[in-house]
Amino acid sequence: MASSPIAQDGFSPNRRTLSPTRRASQPVTTNKNVEWLSAPEAWTFIVALICLGWLILSLFMDSGLAWTYVHLLHGVITYYLLHWNKGSPVQMDQGKYDSLTFWEQLDDGVQNTNTRKFLTLVPVALFLLATHGTDYRRQPLGLNLIVLLVLVIAKFPAMHKVRIFGINKY
Repeated sequence: MASSPIAQDGFSPNRRTLSPTRRASQPVTTNKNVEWLSAPEAWTFIVALICLGWLILSLFMDSGLAWTYVHLLHGVITYYLLHWNKGSPVQMDQGKYDSLTFWEQLDDGVQNTNTRKFLTLVPVALFLLATHGTDYRRQPLGLNLIVLLVLVIAKFPAMHKVRIFGINKY
């Protein structure tokens, strides 16, 4: 008994079901609010914005201190956008993501994806640049460390859908 061949379009000629290889190649994310962030162009844009911010700030101050300010600005902005702001502006979602932050919506909640790794690596890299640029002085080091800890702890898989002390619960 010969097995049925799979046609070029991914369908079996006898049954109209998708082959396993066709199913695996379909995208995982269907959330229009966050799927754009998985594109390499979005990552390039984020890095370009960070470099542009540093370039502008370094015109007015020491380059190491400029990295500290970029790290602080990046920390405040990304914490608000990724870990505080909830819901989706896409009306087709019909309230499905209203109780989830952007980070929780990212990659449908799947942990350790490339996008999540990149977004975790950025504050770590900024921390290293900022602390090295300020020669590990106490005050900038303390500020940079606080920002790093807040951002990285918020990204831990154990913090998924956790609201500390009920803050931002509703």
